[in-house]
Amino acid sequence: MKKSSIVLSLFVIVTGANAQELTDSTKKSTEVPAFKRNEISINTAPVFRLLLNSGETQATRFSATYKRNLSCKSALRFSVMADMVRNDTYYPNYWGDAIILQTDTVLIKQTTVTPAYVSPHVNIGYERLFGKHKLKWFYGADVILGYSQSRAYKQNKTLVRDTTLGPNAWVEAQTFQADIVSKTTTKAYSVGISPFFGAKYPISKRFSISAQVGADMTFQNKQITETTSASTKNYNVSVFDFNQSTGIINDISLIYKF
Repeated sequence: MKKSSIVLSLFVIVTGANAQELTDSTKKSTEVPAFKRNEISINTAPVFRLLLNSGETQATRFSATYKRNLSCKSALRFSVMADMVRNDTYYPNYWGDAIILQTDTVLIKQTTVTPAYVSPHVNIGYERLFGKHKLKWFYGADVILGYSQSRAYKQNKTLVRDTTLGPNAWVEAQTFQADIVSKTTTKAYSVGISPFFGAKYPISKRFSISAQVGADMTFQNKQITETTSASTKNYNVSVFDFNQSTGIINDISLIYKF
């Protein structure tokens, strides 16, 4: 259901564009706006997701793109992106917390917390366009260069029984602060490729709208540091990541041409 509303919005955009194009064809008014060399665009997908109430995704993508049109059928593109990653929200702790100590009145649980973090990256790519009249389809691929730093920590929480809320109700004790057991810092360097496919339609001489689907395929080198009260460990991990954490449609842009 999270993705279906976004997919529906793309369908509505493209269907509407096709309907308008057919109407224009009937009226013999299919004039395409004048060719412009430059385009800048802002990704409004987070706004659409909020308005459609499509629910949480693991990551929300904020981005801006500059495009240099080489011709009516090809373009170079440069994007600056920042993904807000929320692992704790998207992956609840289904296995439960580890119980360290339990009595009739006191319960100590060990939990793992992963705060949200920002994953910035730049994309440099090439796209091809096709289609008649105003509606244009495009496809291509971007090269991805990225870096991110995330943190996680284990903590022991003390809870006390609160019989006013029920016989099995536990609340966090106000007199005890959570005890940090260990901290983990992960620095990830990414390089990869992002194929994409989309459609765009002019809404005036200067402005257009577009919608794009795609996925990120990256090779990541992760430098991980685990710190406890007794020791610090450092190690490297290399992984290949096929990432659709920002959703099937990760870009719905408002474009300005000049």
